Amino acid sequence: MKVSQREFSPAPETAGEARVFVRETLRDWGIEYPSDDIILLVSELVTNAVIHAESTLELTVRRLSAAVEVIVADRAPERAVPKVGPLTVDTAPPADDGRDGGLGLALAAAIASSWGVSYSKEDKAVWFRIEDEKVEDEDTERPVLSPPDPVRPHRRRSARPGPWAALEAALSARLTLPELLDRTVEYARSALGGDAAYIALATTDETEWEVRAATGLTNGPWRPFRSRTEETFPSAAPEPGPVINDDLMIARAHRGRLAGAGMRSLVTAPLIVEGRITGLIGVASRRIRHFGTTAARRLQEGADRIALPMERARLAEVELARRASLSFLAEASDLLTGTLDEQMTSALAAQLATSRLGSWCAVHTTTELGISRLTHTVHRNENYNDMLRTLLGTLPPPEQREPRPLWTRGQLLSAGLDDELTLEMAESPAISIPLVAHSRTLGRLTLGKDPEADFTREDVDVADDLAQRVSSAMENARLYANQTSMSEALQRSLLPAKEKEPTIPGVDHAVFYRPADERTVVGGDFYDVFATDGRWCFAIGDVCGTGPAAAAVTGLARHTLRALAREGYSPAHIMHRLNLAILEENTSTRFLTMLYGEMTPLGAPGEGMRIRLVSAGHPLPLRLNQEGEVTTLGTSQPLLGAFEDVGFYTETVEVSPGGVLLAVTDGVTERRSNEDMLGDEGLQRIFSGCSGLTAQAVIARIDRDLEEFAPGGHTDDTAMLVLRFL
Repeated sequence: MKVSQREFSPAPETAGEARVFVRETLRDWGIEYPSDDIILLVSELVTNAVIHAESTLELTVRRLSAAVEVIVADRAPERAVPKVGPLTVDTAPPADDGRDGGLGLALAAAIASSWGVSYSKEDKAVWFRIEDEKVEDEDTERPVLSPPDPVRPHRRRSARPGPWAALEAALSARLTLPELLDRTVEYARSALGGDAAYIALATTDETEWEVRAATGLTNGPWRPFRSRTEETFPSAAPEPGPVINDDLMIARAHRGRLAGAGMRSLVTAPLIVEGRITGLIGVASRRIRHFGTTAARRLQEGADRIALPMERARLAEVELARRASLSFLAEASDLLTGTLDEQMTSALAAQLATSRLGSWCAVHTTTELGISRLTHTVHRNENYNDMLRTLLGTLPPPEQREPRPLWTRGQLLSAGLDDELTLEMAESPAISIPLVAHSRTLGRLTLGKDPEADFTREDVDVADDLAQRVSSAMENARLYANQTSMSEALQRSLLPAKEKEPTIPGVDHAVFYRPADERTVVGGDFYDVFATDGRWCFAIGDVCGTGPAAAAVTGLARHTLRALAREGYSPAHIMHRLNLAILEENTSTRFLTMLYGEMTPLGAPGEGMRIRLVSAGHPLPLRLNQEGEVTTLGTSQPLLGAFEDVGFYTETVEVSPGGVLLAVTDGVTERRSNEDMLGDEGLQRIFSGCSGLTAQAVIARIDRDLEEFAPGGHTDDTAMLVLRFL
């Protein structure tokens, strides 16, 4: 919008100076349509002001989006403008001195698109607006109105467009809601000759106004905000219709952004759809009593035109926002359920909340003892992360779901937090939502925004939904951690401690155990190496299945085996007694395969070992000699825990120095690469290349070759026992 303004002293030549000023202004602005009407009205109104007001004049010319507006103001508000025939001005004068009408106002009523008079304590202003137009025939001579003749000659001209013609075009252009809102406020301000305009739409729950677009109220970019009361933006009347406020400074309730921008008068009209008020459009002016009933009717006409299209666009925007929120929450659920680590869950929650809902986020967790600690903080500006952590670590946030500052300035200063940036961050709007799962408080999710921003009701609802999902993910992470801890503790109890493994004279031994991928499940494989009177015993076994039931069988077998071995029973007798014990105690039909053996020296160290063993349904051990030849030892006998009437017998073999004995569970031989299985032959091929290696090196070589055969393919528990005879 262009504005040109100049003051004139009252004198006979003032009207001529005013005409020159307006012509030059219009020429500078490149006004294309004929300006005779404007010049004529300027001459008449300035002349009237010189004659009747006898005070300094102020002439203002404004170029609006589709019209030219001229305001002639004088310093004599007590001298009212006379009435003009049957016409009435937009705002009635404060007094009527009984004078008859004048030519200037009669011409304004006949020529101008709109006109009016406004009064204030200091001045009186007569204004008119002529909208852009084109003569039908440019070659037609335009007759000149003779000043003495009070009747305007007939002239051919095109039909004047209505004040909302531009709005009609915008409604048919399929604009987005923000674009439609921005154009509407501009058209409304232009149509009513105001200095500012705004549109407030009802929120989703229709409990608040949300000002979505405005013009003339601020110099910087417009930021939507909400009005929870009527202190700044008035609602419609009890009976829906336009409302005029002649002086905002008298109505204390409206001192706010309007009065702060210098606005003095206001007219509003509700947007009504099916009897329901869905929004409010308002136009304000810097002059008091600027709007009359004509302006109010015109604004209501525009409001009625845009109400339904605006509501449709708003509902479409709400639907898009709802879909975006659902998509965000679905993505958040996928990410949160993809981790079972509590620290990672907290970090993901903070990152997700910051990306969608706020400027910063913090997650506090509550321990089993009820102690709260700050787990993770994220700020969009990484330079603020340390300051945010200090603030939240010093003053834990209180629970609140309504967006407002978390602490008072007094609380901050008492805590020694007097840095300006910290104070600014702490006094910005924030919400703090508890993380609760099954009536247990797991922590708190705190979200904050920049000082000039605000949370919408949709933001709070999405944050609350996100907090529920974070709570579920955090509870699952804690349950998983507890289950993993118990499983690992139970698994350790079923395997011998490394530091308690015996030293066997003339034998270099090594053991290996790797459970399946599930850390929360106790494996069914086990091994043991222990010493008795003059003998060194070893065992490796595999319980059918995994979990607590398999762990119970493993524990029974390991402790029974050690007790019977220390009593000096033979391997066959130990297998017989162990089979009966498993049948008596096992109620879940869990079978056990086991290789058990005991070693005694053949003579002095270095002369070899005599091994007595029983392989109860277990893969037979492999023996590797110094020439790289691999053979099996023993024969396969019945597995344990399946039948009562079975017999076991002890086999005896002698192993000379340099030989290596390997015993494994089926997790090794059944290792698969797609459709291929390693099998006994594959293991023998790998083992044949281990001649000359230490016991630990043999295990490392086999483990490496297994990984090369099937990368990441250890889907079953794996146990290995290597005995290298020195």
